[in-house]
Amino acid sequence: MAKGAAKKKETKQEPEYIHITFDRPRHYNWSTGKYLGKLYAEAKENKKLVGNRCPQCKRTRLPLLGVVCPFCKIETGWDWVEIPQTGTVTQYTYLVYPLWDPHYGEKWANPYPSAIIRLDDGTYFRHFLEETNKEKLREGMRVKAVWKENYDERGEGIMDILYFRTIEE
Repeated sequence: MAKGAAKKKETKQEPEYIHITFDRPRHYNWSTGKYLGKLYAEAKENKKLVGNRCPQCKRTRLPLLGVVCPFCKIETGWDWVEIPQTGTVTQYTYLVYPLWDPHYGEKWANPYPSAIIRLDDGTYFRHFLEETNKEKLREGMRVKAVWKENYDERGEGIMDILYFRTIEE
C-alpha cells in the first residue's frame, strides 16, 4: 500500500431476506382409509366405538391398532362389532407437571388423568377419566364413556369421547 493512501472502510452488508405472504388458507383432506374411516364415521354419526373381529380367533380390536390380528397374523376383514362403552380401570396416572406442547411451544396440562380401561368385551382402551380427585381414583373403578354432544364438534374418532365417567355398580 502506498504511503498516504486512504484506507477503505469495509462495511458489512446485511443479508437480504425474501418474504412470501400466503393470502389463502390451505385446507387439507386426508383419507383415513376404509378401516379407520369406519371407526371415525361411527363415532361421529352414532357415538359408537366399533372394532374388527378376527375371523379365526374371534377377538375384537380397534382398527387404530392395525388391521392384522396380532395373535393369528391374518387380516381382520370387514366383520364389525360394536365395542362396549363401559369398562373397568386397570391402571391410571395423574399428571403432576405440565408438559410442553410441541405445536405451540407452551406449557399444557390436561386436567384429566389418563387410564387404561378394560372394556366389558375385553378390549383395552387408553383414554381420560373425568374424576380428578386423587383420593377417589382407584384401579377397579367402573367407568362409562361421555361423548361430545354437539354433532359439529365431533369427527375426531376416539377423541369424540371427552372422558370416562365413574359409574356406581
